[in-house]
Amino acid sequence: MYDSVLKIYHQKLKYLNYSKRTIGVYSHYAGKFLEAVGKYPQHLTSSDFQAYLDGFSFTSISQQNQIINAIKFLYEKVLNRKYDKVDFTRPRREKKLPQVIDSTYLVDRISAISNLKHKAILMLAFSVGLRVSEVISLKIKDIDSGRMLITIRQAKGRKDRVVPLSPN
Repeated sequence: MYDSVLKIYHQKLKYLNYSKRTIGVYSHYAGKFLEAVGKYPQHLTSSDFQAYLDGFSFTSISQQNQIINAIKFLYEKVLNRKYDKVDFTRPRREKKLPQVIDSTYLVDRISAISNLKHKAILMLAFSVGLRVSEVISLKIKDIDSGRMLITIRQAKGRKDRVVPLSPN
């Protein structure tokens, strides 16, 4: 009943250059929404959306935003509908300080690694503050040891950035 709508949904996300991960998450939540409502997508109303949001038990603020964004995309871009009378009030994001790893603990753990390649990867990741996906996609040509810079390509949000390379 929803397969054709979800196929169009997926294609629109792909066409608009959303990341694979976002496409997967949004498609999942849009599918769950359509299943829960149990109506043909053409018959959906704003009250269906609001009732779904009101009855959903969110596990996190991030999940709540993903679900709202996924369903808004379905309404706006796929069904070409307006959703008046829907409350999109979102909770404020918590502002937590990052957890800092004790430097002696970190040095002890890294020095215990016998594989030189693994040790270099971890030292680079921690010294520059790279995400796992950034470490995986890093190429030798991205490291400019002469100027002590690393170019991170297509990182989070598909943005490039340049970070200083630590002398260590």
